[in-house]
Amino acid sequence: MASTIISTVIGVGLGVLSAIHRNRWIDVLARIVGLFGISMPTFWSGILLILIFSVSLGWFPAMGSKGLITLVLPSVTLGFVGAGFIVRMVRNSMLEVMNEHFIVTLRAKGLSERLVMYRHALRNALIPAITIIGIHIGDLMAGTVVIETVFSRQGIGRILADAIMAKDLPVVQGVVFFSAIIYVVVNLLVDISYVFIDPRVRRTQ
Repeated sequence: MASTIISTVIGVGLGVLSAIHRNRWIDVLARIVGLFGISMPTFWSGILLILIFSVSLGWFPAMGSKGLITLVLPSVTLGFVGAGFIVRMVRNSMLEVMNEHFIVTLRAKGLSERLVMYRHALRNALIPAITIIGIHIGDLMAGTVVIETVFSRQGIGRILADAIMAKDLPVVQGVVFFSAIIYVVVNLLVDISYVFIDPRVRRTQ
């Protein structure tokens, strides 16, 4: 959950700013974040964060699952990967919407640029972004197996890894079934959210 919140906030925020300030420094930064987020394996970025923020700076504990402070590095590691995909999706969606005729009409009516971008353009660009967020939650759940092993955390991913090593089939089946339920529920909520974000969806029903 924490990694999903981090990836959504960073991804949507940077994606919108990147599209609005195209070819400026914030756009370059967003594309770099997207490139590194997609390219870096989670185990490598996790070890890198441990070396920087735990070993060198000593800001966060490298391992364990006691307290919220131990959740920071694992969440950031998984969230950064998700942010890479979301940044690219939101940026591309915003750029497509900004070229639509209704955006030109809203500007011609005298609406402020901020209102046009954040109320109308962003609302129309969120549909594909929310879709990729829902799909990527499954990838984040799969990534917990690696992350919880790297950071020595006790969680569903570590339980699954230990059960596979011990050949404990009932536990493996239970974890897979639980993960499938979470994935289905999340995608159901994503589909329901379309109705509230885009009024056109309501009219077609």
